[in-house]
Amino acid sequence: MGMTKLSVTVEDELAEEMRERAGSRGISAFVNQAVRHELQMGRLGALLGDLEKEIGPPDEAMVAQALASLDRLDRQRRKTTKRQSQRR
Repeated sequence: MGMTKLSVTVEDELAEEMRERAGSRGISAFVNQAVRHELQMGRLGALLGDLEKEIGPPDEAMVAQALASLDRLDRQRRKTTKRQSQRR
């Protein structure tokens, strides 16, 4: 996979937080991951928009159930991460 060098300007606060969060993997890897995530979210939003046009808006009960499932998964992920960091 090729690479392209870019020059970007970010707010001071963002730059500081990026450096802290990027750690040893470096700013370039952090920015690559962030941009990839943003592009994926854009594609997902477009897909959801297309689905809504085709089959109508989502059922509120299904949305609530999906959000509850995501909350459970997030809590499980945080517990796992906490246990892993305590072992180190």
